[in-house]
Amino acid sequence: MAGRCAAGAAALALVVSLAGCRANANKPSAASGTPRTAAEALDQAVKRLGSVTSYQASVSLSTFVGKERRRLAGEVTSRSKDQALEYDVPFTNTGWEGDPGSSEILLGDKLYIKNLKLLEFIHKPWIGLSLSALKPADTDVMALVAQVRQPDPLLHARMFTASKDVHTVGREKTAGTPTTRYQGTFALSEALTKLSPAERTEAQLIYGPFGTTPYFEVWIDDQRLIRKINLVNRRGTKRRLNTTVNYSTFDTPVTITPPAPKDVKNLNHPKGIPV
Repeated sequence: MAGRCAAGAAALALVVSLAGCRANANKPSAASGTPRTAAEALDQAVKRLGSVTSYQASVSLSTFVGKERRRLAGEVTSRSKDQALEYDVPFTNTGWEGDPGSSEILLGDKLYIKNLKLLEFIHKPWIGLSLSALKPADTDVMALVAQVRQPDPLLHARMFTASKDVHTVGREKTAGTPTTRYQGTFALSEALTKLSPAERTEAQLIYGPFGTTPYFEVWIDDQRLIRKINLVNRRGTKRRLNTTVNYSTFDTPVTITPPAPKDVKNLNHPKGIPV
């Protein structure tokens, strides 16, 4: 299951994501609030991201599990006031020929899943599931929810503050925006303590199968907003996870709405649905 959770399942494409921070390569200025160290830059990013109302990002993910390689690419939109998320994955290379990609929408307690391969099972383009009705055995759906939420930059900025070796690489432009790049590693066990119990469970589902000491790079702009992250996690030579997230907008109005009721098959549980 670990490989499937990290790479995306037949009817659903999942993703992972991550976040970062910023520092100035020049001498720090207390008046301007410029971080004096890379660790301080991470702390400033956490504070800034705590007030973000929305974000949009592109995500690419590749995994290597045994001899199986899988790749995903998608777009995520998030609105913080109601914790709404929309995740569109038009490209999926997960070992199933002709996979049409997928979309997931999280609105409150409701998870909507769209994949054309579901039509043969439910005869509607979307299924609707209540998160509060999930059972402990519904592990595939729980893993899907975890991965839809992972691109949250604040969650990963908090994880990165567990790094003991984060350091400044230098100034670079990211999609035309001036940023500072940082590199480092962190112990997953320590990073998980920076999260809430629910976040901790979800992050363990995603990163746990791939190793205990992820390596990360993060690019942060002069407003302490993360513009790009890359995370690599390895467990020996048999398992590897590589995720890149590019954040394009912050604090702009976004629209996330549920699908039309006529297009949704509401289910009490996901049993029998190939997630």
